[in-house]
Amino acid sequence: MPEREGPWRPESVAEFVGALRALKAVEGLSLRELQRRTGLPRTTIAHALREERPSLPPWDRVLALLRALGVDEAALPGWKRAWTGLRLAADAGARAGGPSEASDAMPARANAAPTEADAAPAVGDPAGGGSEEGASETVRGPRRGPSRQRVLAHAASLLLGVCVGVGAMEGLAGVDPAGGPAGVKVGFPVEEQPCPPPTANPAPSSAVAADAGPRTGNEPAAWVARAAADQQILGGTDVVLPVTNAVTAGDALVVTMMLTATCPGPVTVTDTRGNAFRIVADETDARLHRTLVLAAFHVRPLTTADSIRVKYPHASKYHVAVDEFSGISRAVGYAQAHGESGQTAFSTSSTRLDCAAGDLVVGAVGSNSGTAPVFTAEWTALPVLRLSSYRLSAAYRVVPADQMCAATGTTTSQWGAAAVVFR
Repeated sequence: MPEREGPWRPESVAEFVGALRALKAVEGLSLRELQRRTGLPRTTIAHALREERPSLPPWDRVLALLRALGVDEAALPGWKRAWTGLRLAADAGARAGGPSEASDAMPARANAAPTEADAAPAVGDPAGGGSEEGASETVRGPRRGPSRQRVLAHAASLLLGVCVGVGAMEGLAGVDPAGGPAGVKVGFPVEEQPCPPPTANPAPSSAVAADAGPRTGNEPAAWVARAAADQQILGGTDVVLPVTNAVTAGDALVVTMMLTATCPGPVTVTDTRGNAFRIVADETDARLHRTLVLAAFHVRPLTTADSIRVKYPHASKYHVAVDEFSGISRAVGYAQAHGESGQTAFSTSSTRLDCAAGDLVVGAVGSNSGTAPVFTAEWTALPVLRLSSYRLSAAYRVVPADQMCAATGTTTSQWGAAAVVFR
């Protein structure tokens, strides 16, 4: 492919879908893995990647695939501009009554339901639930394709054009992109829905007054197990997590969360045994990525037949982890902060947070791109939840002596962090 100057402007649906297929070839991901990362059915993914498809895949599906394929957030506006250009051309062709490759199976309204073609099963999977092998053949096309070296070069050229076009991206707010046909508007994809009017958002409730008192009881604070966890790219406002490790009566559950590109509003956690969770830390960075910690104490026991439900404002992705701790009965303080990418560390030390000997401190860091957050040596890391370049990292430590505490470590990512002291 010749080198381009300026933004990438694919001339056809085939070229746009070819770029997606090239990314898939470079990453070497199966349809099964893409299904796991996006939450989309394999037949839907296969249909979106068909070489011969007459119309563009809907933007929300494209965006889910791009993120699953590891495309950096900074490059997404260039892809959106390319998709929008083809869509505008399709709409203009439809109004003029002429043929338009990109509009053959697209609805006339940007927010209309998917077309029958988009909902149809892929070739090789007539029932919509066939084997991956049949659907994969549809995506791969003829077996005598270009060599891996040519695919890599093709993908690199496409990605270069996309990245160059990032700065020129316009029209993300649902208005006419520069140079587009007059009066044509592009509807918001799922991940870019405007936020509703702000709702009262409860402030963290862990900042108990100085008379919180000493530790009670003799049981030392300790991590027990991860009770539940999940992460998904699909947007939404409600998720139910099955309990994967039984929870002992009287212990505490600490929930760490990351919501990306989210709207302001309340977050609630409930479970099938009626345990009460409350927000104990809540930090939102400049890009509306939100990191939270919630907790429930003296819980009723949970078994693997139980589940935990999380409700939250609209977000493009969520990461949620639920960890069981023993020996704690309340939250007595918190600190939180956020920072932009390109730095070398994260820390909540800008807020004074006093700890007493034996206190448990839980840290949570939501990050985007860059290097993965690594807590300093005194922390014990918990399993990281990751989607594409987004991570939710959590860790804990038991404080050996009275001191000031902070969640501190290294990263070059954009980050939001919280530290909560439990006693």
